[in-house]
Amino acid sequence: MKLKKAFLITALVCFWIILPNSDTGAAEPNPSPKVIIEQTTFEFSPVIAGTEVTHLFSISNKGNATLNIPGIYSP
Repeated sequence: MKLKKAFLITALVCFWIILPNSDTGAAEPNPSPKVIIEQTTFEFSPVIAGTEVTHLFSISNKGNATLNIPGIYSP
């Protein structure tokens, strides 16, 4: 009897831990974008005044809604 009770308790604990983390494939109730920016800063080396300097920042959306970027600003 004690073995059955221990097994039942263990099974319930495992079920309680696994269930909230499982992916049921259902859509999230509130879809939202999730922006991923691998490199958020870049240190430019000294350049001659008037020289055009560029750097590409990769931005991706790992969310389940459209990511809108209305503008990019630098400090």
